[in-house]
Amino acid sequence: MRVVTGWRFLVYIALPLVLAALAAMNLSSDLLHRVQAGSNAAEQERNKLVLSEATASAEADLARLASENAQWDEAVVNTSKAPNEQWFAQTWTNGLNLGNSYDLVALFDSSNGALLYSRSRDGTAPTIPALLGTHGLLNYKDMLLVKNQNHGIISGFQATAEGFVVMAMAPVYSPTAAPEGNGRILYLGRKLDHNWLDEQKRKLLVAGLTIVPGQVERAEAIPLKAADGQVVASLTWSNRMLGNIVTASSWTKAGAVLSFLILVMTGIGYVCWTLVQQLLEDENRAQHTALHDHLTGLPNRLALTQAMEGLQAAEQPYALAFADLDGFKEVNDSYGHEYGDKLITIVANNIRQLAQSAQLCCRLGGDEFVVLFAGQQSTQQALIYADKVIQAMKQTFDMDGRLATVGASVGIAACDGKQDVSEMMRRSDIAMYKAKASGKGRLCVFDESFDSERNENLAIASELKTIIAAKTLDIVFQPVVNAKTHAITGVEALARWPAVSSRQVAAEKFIAIAENSGLIDDLGQLILEKACVAAAPWADIRLAVNISAVQLNNPTFVKRSLAVLESHGIAANRVEFEITETSLIHDTERAKQVFNTLQSAGVKIALDDFGTGFSSIGYLRTFKFDRIKIDKSIVNKVLSSASELAVVQGTLLVARGLSAEVTAEGVETDEEASLLRLAGCTELQGYLYHRPITTREVNQLLCRDKMEDLPHTIVA
Repeated sequence: MRVVTGWRFLVYIALPLVLAALAAMNLSSDLLHRVQAGSNAAEQERNKLVLSEATASAEADLARLASENAQWDEAVVNTSKAPNEQWFAQTWTNGLNLGNSYDLVALFDSSNGALLYSRSRDGTAPTIPALLGTHGLLNYKDMLLVKNQNHGIISGFQATAEGFVVMAMAPVYSPTAAPEGNGRILYLGRKLDHNWLDEQKRKLLVAGLTIVPGQVERAEAIPLKAADGQVVASLTWSNRMLGNIVTASSWTKAGAVLSFLILVMTGIGYVCWTLVQQLLEDENRAQHTALHDHLTGLPNRLALTQAMEGLQAAEQPYALAFADLDGFKEVNDSYGHEYGDKLITIVANNIRQLAQSAQLCCRLGGDEFVVLFAGQQSTQQALIYADKVIQAMKQTFDMDGRLATVGASVGIAACDGKQDVSEMMRRSDIAMYKAKASGKGRLCVFDESFDSERNENLAIASELKTIIAAKTLDIVFQPVVNAKTHAITGVEALARWPAVSSRQVAAEKFIAIAENSGLIDDLGQLILEKACVAAAPWADIRLAVNISAVQLNNPTFVKRSLAVLESHGIAANRVEFEITETSLIHDTERAKQVFNTLQSAGVKIALDDFGTGFSSIGYLRTFKFDRIKIDKSIVNKVLSSASELAVVQGTLLVARGLSAEVTAEGVETDEEASLLRLAGCTELQGYLYHRPITTREVNQLLCRDKMEDLPHTIVA
């Protein structure tokens, strides 16, 4: 019974376990051998491939560079006779200091092989042996002549008196005038010295990299051929035998302890490993998505925040360059978001190239890009980058045939260790908007005074809110007169900061603050109400009120404005809304819709400050203005500038074609008034007739005898 039992145990349990263990050992041993051999072979193949590509790329890059520099009209002119060494220094020689493209440059006479000019990166003038070895140019002359019919370039590796080089030679010729060349040959060379070898070791992760003369017959070597196909040297290396390294520790652990359980656990481990790898890939993908912009692939705001926090934790100085495109919205409005995205992608690639020395290049969203520079020179690097990106954004971008021109405004903020991430972002943002406000296409570095201005603006906004609620805003009126009779035909309502206030604020400033702080709708309604109250008795006088483009975006603007006119008994045809041309560019369709509704109700629309923005005839026709007001900056030059007078005359011609009246603003002299009247302006406005005056003073003027005999004096 025991025998049977022992036999059955042996056959059904022990033997399978032993066989399984032996099989596991055999499989493990075979697997380790395969991994070792495969890793070593893969490393060998990989080293050979990357080094072959590196040498081929070095030769191809140099050949391309020689071709680009030789096929050049300017090169033909400056090399046809005696070499123009000043020109050489500014072009080919200067290229020695730009990157690592080439170390040697020379010019040969193809007729006799004479060396006309040469320079090395170290400033010396290499001789022919240092450039071409013992053969000289004549060794290559026939090859150049054969290839010259196709403007061919010869390239290859060469043993010289100072070591091995990779070189390229190209005939100098004009691609437009004289393709047969001028008998000169441009030579560019790159030394294959220890610097080049160290660079390849570092980039390609290859050990023991050396160059030996002649051809080496071993697996760890690739030939370096001259232009004529002869092997001049071999590039050799040492394999690290990664397979041996990987499997060395595994051999000691293999033994007779393997069993069926290990096989089972191996299977389980493989399944678990697969699942873990999948989870890691998903996590990496999710992390990449969370930290990068989906359109451009650039890091996003979260990635920037993390990078800034890391620099602050390391107490390392850094600077932010915040760039915002000028005119991007117009591209989106004109071409649609599809082309807007294409433009953003093109701009992102440009910024990525310009910010190669940066710690991080990010897109925050829309047309906003932030570049992070780290280190003691971070602020200087940011300034250099800002100049480059402003210049780069001035080009015309081609989006699959659609052309667009934008610009860039850049704000720079430097961290001195006292600011947190949010504060740095705020400072760079403020500096960027300061750059936009100063004329766009500029850079601005954050200054502490900006916060003082910001705090002042916040205080003005707070007081303005109180003024609007209390309706204590002051309103003055500047009369507009008939160009022929000088009789008052209208008044322009102008808002003024209350005289009872402890501070003095210009209208341009508090209106801009109202636009930025969300108070412009209520401020505009208050100005209209006060103007209507004052103008109600002036039955025959037109009332002009300035409006902001921001008000046009309020869907209740038209309804509220017409309600104010009705509540004060002001006929709509007595009212004229004035708006500047620069403020309309942002949303032309919305402005056109609002104007059409107002004009249908009887309200007239005037284009204010004409000549200071971007108006065109098509632009004027689109909005169908009832009046065009020529800006003071043009009016004051009509006597001294024929071009400004031509602008006025052209405006009058356009206005007649569009059935619009023309008012000249800022008239200050009788001569200006006479010339503008003769040119065809229907109304005049300026200090020659009236300064802005109070409601009481307007009443006094209108009580005079119809203004026929009003002298041309300034009424205080």
